Amino acid sequence: MRSIDILSKTAAICLQRRAFGASMQQLAEKYPYLISRIAQQPSQQVALTFSKQHDGVQTGAIIGWLQPKNIDAMAIDGQQIRPQDFTENKDFWPHVVEVLSRHAHKDPELQSQAAYFKNGWMNVVDNRNPPPPGRTGDAEDILGSVLVENKVIAPGSFQANWAHRPVTRHGLFQLPRHLHEQL
Repeated sequence: MRSIDILSKTAAICLQRRAFGASMQQLAEKYPYLISRIAQQPSQQVALTFSKQHDGVQTGAIIGWLQPKNIDAMAIDGQQIRPQDFTENKDFWPHVVEVLSRHAHKDPELQSQAAYFKNGWMNVVDNRNPPPPGRTGDAEDILGSVLVENKVIAPGSFQANWAHRPVTRHGLFQLPRHLHEQL
């Protein structure tokens, strides 16, 4: 993976779990994960990542880029990122799929759902917009599916839904906490 070199620490903008004018507590209630913004120069797009690094970020760790227009007014809260201001990094999503393939069967939230599911394919739903109980979510909010056999998720069975979108009108995607920690 190629590293994005940031010209200097002073040129970098890195806001961790902080929106302009929003407190840490308010952000934790809205969007539960750390988000960083990194920009080389104010006129360039802003890289959006979950990484805590300030000096450089691997391109595969960048979720995507935010447009520089109105960046000062944009909150970095994942729920307020809008699709029209976001450009997806095509190198990031395969990493998410790999994490889901390796770890979905170990996730406590998914395991508890599988306990009520007998056999077949169970959807793995994006937590940013979960559907009502007993309903199927929108295609853009379904991360993929896992095979459930006798109420247990089969290891390595995750199949990605390529119609899923990392940013929708409901904000940035949200994995279950256990899976997010594997990113």
